[in-house]
Amino acid sequence: MRKPLRRLTHSLAGRMALAVFASVALALVVGTASSLWQEVDRYAAAKRDALAVTGEVFASATARATFENDTRSANETLRAIARRPELVYTAIERPDGSTLADQGLTIRLASDLDLDHTVSALDLLTTRTAQVRVPIVHQGSVVGTLVLVADTSDLFARLLAIVEASAYGSAVALALGLVVSWAMQRSITQPIAALAGTMERVRTDQDYSRVARIARDDEVGVLAATFNSLLDTVRERDARLARHRASLERDVADRTADLLEAKDAAEAANGAKSAFLATMSHEIRTPLNGMLVLAELLAGADLPQRQRRHAEVIARSGQTLLSIINDILDFAKVEAGRIDLEAIPVSPAEVADTVVSLFSEKAREKGLDLAAYVSPDLPAHITGDPVRLGQILGNFVNNALKFTERGSVLVRIAPSPGGLRLSVRDTGIGIAAEARDSIFSAFSQADQSTTRRYGGTGLGLSIAQRLVAAMGGTIGVDSEVGTGSTFWAQIPLPAAAGTEAAPPLAPGARGAVAVTLAPGATREVLCERLAQAGFALASAEAAGEADRFVDAGALLASGTRPGPGRIVAVAGLDEVSATTLTNAGLADAVLRWPLVQDDLAVVLAVLATDAAFDRSERRPTRSDGTWPRFPHARVLVADDSAVNREVAIEALARFGITLIETVNDGREAVAACQAGTYDLVLMDGSMPVLDGYDASRAIRRWESEHGVSHMPIVAATAHVVGSAANVWREAGMDATLTKPFTLQALSEVLSRLLTPGAAVADGGDVEPVPAVQEPDAVLDEDTIANLEEMGRVSDGAFARRVVAIFTEHAPAAIAQLREATAAADGEAAARAAHSLKSMSLNVGGRALARALASIEEEARGRAICPSPEAIDAVAGLLAVTVTGLEARFPAPLPVAEGLPLAS
Repeated sequence: MRKPLRRLTHSLAGRMALAVFASVALALVVGTASSLWQEVDRYAAAKRDALAVTGEVFASATARATFENDTRSANETLRAIARRPELVYTAIERPDGSTLADQGLTIRLASDLDLDHTVSALDLLTTRTAQVRVPIVHQGSVVGTLVLVADTSDLFARLLAIVEASAYGSAVALALGLVVSWAMQRSITQPIAALAGTMERVRTDQDYSRVARIARDDEVGVLAATFNSLLDTVRERDARLARHRASLERDVADRTADLLEAKDAAEAANGAKSAFLATMSHEIRTPLNGMLVLAELLAGADLPQRQRRHAEVIARSGQTLLSIINDILDFAKVEAGRIDLEAIPVSPAEVADTVVSLFSEKAREKGLDLAAYVSPDLPAHITGDPVRLGQILGNFVNNALKFTERGSVLVRIAPSPGGLRLSVRDTGIGIAAEARDSIFSAFSQADQSTTRRYGGTGLGLSIAQRLVAAMGGTIGVDSEVGTGSTFWAQIPLPAAAGTEAAPPLAPGARGAVAVTLAPGATREVLCERLAQAGFALASAEAAGEADRFVDAGALLASGTRPGPGRIVAVAGLDEVSATTLTNAGLADAVLRWPLVQDDLAVVLAVLATDAAFDRSERRPTRSDGTWPRFPHARVLVADDSAVNREVAIEALARFGITLIETVNDGREAVAACQAGTYDLVLMDGSMPVLDGYDASRAIRRWESEHGVSHMPIVAATAHVVGSAANVWREAGMDATLTKPFTLQALSEVLSRLLTPGAAVADGGDVEPVPAVQEPDAVLDEDTIANLEEMGRVSDGAFARRVVAIFTEHAPAAIAQLREATAAADGEAAARAAHSLKSMSLNVGGRALARALASIEEEARGRAICPSPEAIDAVAGLLAVTVTGLEARFPAPLPVAEGLPLAS
């Protein structure tokens, strides 16, 4: 029912039919209502006239009886009147209103309509009776009133008859109207429907060639003409678009070709960059590996405190250099804005000590005081990234030292809401207000004159800002020109699990302490820490019996002890030793500059009690604890460099591992693993014949095919960028050691993959013999000294073995270089030069390594093989290098004797 009605109301023809139907029906209704109304008025007038005539006739007949008050005669007359069917009640009323006689209804309705007055049709329709009052006159006088009441119920029958007649007439009229309207609407709607059909076909078929037919010249014809004009416009537009699209396709094809060419060029440049970074990673890490390993061995040796501090600074500097190299080589991550952050326990005191120790020499050279204050309210450890925190503070300190000519630099680490606040305050040139907004922008400094005068790239503060932002913190600077600057960073770093702030000193009465150092950062830190510990600060003049912090140089200059109180001297790293001052009785204890937080805490704790200072210069034990031992572990070392194999053997020996076998390439490694079982395989990634990754894949396939248990394989590689950075995971290796690796990193890998035996103290550290550094055109004295130091554990046998292996394998590398040159194979020449260069650097062949680096660069970068003369020159340098090495390490043992390796 709803769908036909919906079609009827939504079509133009249907709406027109409905409009005609509604119009005719409304007209008929209005006409019928008007006829009914008029019929009621006519009925009222006719009823009134008829009753009035009847009343006048019978009023004359009852005049005598009414005058004589003859009830009997009056009733007889009324009975004659009552015989008329339309009358329902008659009565004669006296002038006083009393009834003389009446006939008909015993009860009269109060709603009887009085026809003597003007009545409305509505009143007539709402009553059933109507009355007429006629005066009775006798001899010219009114003697009474004749009342006639008539029935009006016949009015409804008359009205119903009228309605029925009107209904029949209306039906006929409506039918005729619909027929007429249908005929008319077809002439109107048919052209419109045809136009609508044309529009729909155009829409569905997308055929704009159709034309709407113009049937007549009226509004519908105008609409069809307009639609045809619109179609013409669309067809013209489509033609223009087709022409433009053809042209655009040609342009897009040209642009695509250009973009593909640019993309290929960019990918080639990116590949060259990645290859360069990977090569630089490998080349830089090779010498850095030796430096860090030797520095770590030296720092862990049983040394006097002063020499141990020197070694620690070397080790820390090397680690910082390695971190910086990692940042530079990880260029792809920096470009992408991805910075990896660790979340490990970090000691704020160690971060501060590391930074000030790294920059202490630079501060000393410029005559600046450098000190760090670490609030005792901080937890002992927080959760964060120690390298990144040190990098932020290091950039702040480096910037402060660069722009400070006199005065001091103060590093401060204090708690802040939800984390900690790092700040570095200097007494330098300051920063103008207009330059502060851009101070953290990359490659930006205060102005160009600053760059020319102080140097630098302007990257340090920008890097610090990005690191702080990555940690979710904020960074800023407070500065005043001519007074100095304070760079700060607030970082939300929580306390490490299970750690609290350092316990306060034991309560008790504190004496007075006089700090007689020159004004500066060190004095400020000492005064603040003393005040926090509860000591009263006495002036230098009123020191008297007070304990004192005094500069060591002043003690040496005077040669006397200033007063009976206890003396704590502050001495630089390269100044007088603590033993000299304490043995001479000039000081009770010595604090090294720059201040070390743990040493300062020990001094404060002793001052807070009556205990005596330990006057002997301590020889601390290893800072990293005892190395785990694996005496029963069987390890395979796969490396194409004999020097690298020997270094690996020496490093593994520090963990009690003596069952070591070595192979030269990946194919030999696969064969060795198939022939025997190893607890660990240390696999170099880049080897000839078969590299370490393919060898690892082959070993894993062989294990799977033969049901052999899984052998742990560790990748030892210098590749930290490029496609080889994570290939060890895909090759099925269990872990990786990134060159240069530390003994701690090696310990962690061994502890994870091997089951250690009983851990014992590593007592192999011996007193070092200071090496005299003399420049030499052939040998690198630093590397020679490192070999001598590493060989002390084995009475020099290690160094002699390394030299012997170099002497045996170097001529073969020269031969490979000649063969590659004869075959015009630049890549093979580069590999041969690189291999011999790596061996030369490990034994200190500085001049030989430089010559080989030049050959490798030409062969790898420009595919130019060396000339025979150049190879002869390298061979000559090799002979001179071997002669120098044999002179430094005389009576070398045969390679096969005493070596715990098998090839």
